[in-house]
Amino acid sequence: MKVGLIGLGAIGRVHFAYWRKSSVGQLVAVSDRDQPKLDGKWTGLEFNIGPQAQEDVDLSVFAQYSRAEDLLADPEIELVDICLPTRLHAPLAVAALRAGKHVFCEKPMSLTAADCAAMEEAAKSSNRHLMIGHCLRFWPQYVKAAELLRSGEYGRPLYAEMHRSSPAPIWSDGDWYMKREESGGVLDMHIHDVDVALWWFGRPQKIAATGYAPKGLPMIVDTAWTYEGGPAVQMHASWDRNGGSFRHAFRVVMEKGTLVHDLAVDPQALHLLAGGKSTVVPVGNDWAYEAELDYFAREVAAGRSPQRSTPAESRLAVELALEEMRQLGA
Repeated sequence: MKVGLIGLGAIGRVHFAYWRKSSVGQLVAVSDRDQPKLDGKWTGLEFNIGPQAQEDVDLSVFAQYSRAEDLLADPEIELVDICLPTRLHAPLAVAALRAGKHVFCEKPMSLTAADCAAMEEAAKSSNRHLMIGHCLRFWPQYVKAAELLRSGEYGRPLYAEMHRSSPAPIWSDGDWYMKREESGGVLDMHIHDVDVALWWFGRPQKIAATGYAPKGLPMIVDTAWTYEGGPAVQMHASWDRNGGSFRHAFRVVMEKGTLVHDLAVDPQALHLLAGGKSTVVPVGNDWAYEAELDYFAREVAAGRSPQRSTPAESRLAVELALEEMRQLGA
C-alpha cells in the first residue's frame, strides 16, 4: 500500500515512525503547511505521550506537499493518514475518499454529527475504507480487559470508572487545542474513554455530565452513564493549565473480580483483585499506535473492511460526547 501522511505535528510524527518501518504500507508522500516540519526540522518538538522522531529527519526520499489537496491528487497514493486538527478531519477525509483513497483519520472523527455522517457516507459511496484512530481498542491493558469482560469468567460488570488527565496542551501549533472550534476542548481526550465505554458496555440509557467550560471551552468533564441492569459508569477527563503529568486509568468491578490499570502507578500492569488476592494479568506488548495502523493497512490490503473501530461506532462516540459537552454549557 502506497501511503501519504498529512500532518507532521505530534501524533503525525508518531505515525511517521511506524510508516517508515512498516512491512504493509510504503510511505511515499508527506504533507504539512509548516515548511520547517516539511524540511525535517524536528529537533526539540514535544508531545505528551509516545515514541516519536525528535531529531531532524531526511524527508527528501518522499514527495513533499505544502497543500494537503495536492497530496490527495497524487495518483500513486492508495492510503491517506490524516493527523490534523479535528476541524479539518471531515473535509479532508471526504475529499480523500472521493479521490479513491482509503483513509485512516485521527480521533475524534469530527466535531459535529453531520460531519461524521458525511465521512461515513463518503466511505460507502466511494467503496473505500475509513477508520478512526481510537487507539485504546489496541492498548494491551484495555484489550485484555475487554476479553475478560466478554468471557463472563468473573460475572457481570457492576461498576466502572475511567480517568484521563493531562496538562493543558498549550504546546500545540497555533494553540489549536485551546480553541473550541478546532479541537472541542477536552472532548479531544475524553473521546478515548467514551469510545471504550461504548466498546465494553454499549450505548447507555442515560447520560449526566458536569464540569468546567470557561468561555465555552470544555476543560473538565465528569460524566455518569446509566445502564438498565448495570453497570454504573463514571468518567473523568481534565486539562489543567497549571501543569501536572499525563494519566489514564480504569477500574472495573465485576461480581467476582475487579480489574485495575493505572498508568501513573504501574504503566504496563493490569491487576486483578479476586478472592482477597491481587494478581498481575498477562497482557500483550503491542504499541497501540503501531498496532492500529498495522491492523488498518493489513485489512485494507487484504480487501477486508476493518471492524475493530467502525465509522458508525466512531460517529456514535462523537454524538454522545457532544451531548455531554452540551450539558456542560459548552
